Amino acid sequence: MGKFAFLINSPPGNPGPVANNLEYARDLDDAGHDVVVFFDGQGTQWIPEAEDNPDGVVHDYYAEAKDRGLIDGACGYCASFFEIDDDIEAAGVALDGGDEPGAEGPGDHHGPDVAGLVAQGYELINVG
Repeated sequence: MGKFAFLINSPPGNPGPVANNLEYARDLDDAGHDVVVFFDGQGTQWIPEAEDNPDGVVHDYYAEAKDRGLIDGACGYCASFFEIDDDIEAAGVALDGGDEPGAEGPGDHHGPDVAGLVAQGYELINVG
C-alpha cells in the first residue's frame, strides 16, 4: 500500500481544491493506504472556516477527514501569522512548528517536516 501526505496550501475563497483533495484522501484511506493531511500557509485558515461553517462546501469533507484521524496537523507558524492558532488548537488539530522553545516572538520553524515525511516513504501532494 502507498503512503500519501496531502499539504493543503489553498487560500480561502476557492473551496474546490480543498474539498476535492479531502475526498481523495478519504478514497485512499478507504483503499487501505496510509494517508495524512496537513494545513499549511493560507490553507491553515480552512480549519476555522470548516469548523464554524457547517453549510460551507469544505465542512463535510473536513469533518469526515477529521473523524477518520487523517488530519495530522497545521503549521503553527502560519496559524500564528494569521492569528488563528487558538482556533486551531480549540478544534483539536495539532500545530506543527511555530514558536521555538523559549522564543520571545513568532519562531521561524514551519511545519510539517516534509523531508521527514519523504524519509518515511510518503508521497507529497501539494494542494494550492
